[in-house]
Amino acid sequence: MNDENKLLGYLKANHIKQQKVAEIIDRSLSTTNRKINNHSDFTKREIQKLHDSLNIPIDILI
Repeated sequence: MNDENKLLGYLKANHIKQQKVAEIIDRSLSTTNRKINNHSDFTKREIQKLHDSLNIPIDILI
């Protein structure tokens, strides 16, 4: 429960909204929220899109 969520921290630190992430990976906001909160995994394609579009380090996305 107290696991550090590096992706969520990165998004907040860089003022990136979850809606923007959802648009980039072409998913609903609720699906994206589940992925960001580690309840579901990002696909390799989604990881690449986020890295290319927002320069999020891949190690944060995995």
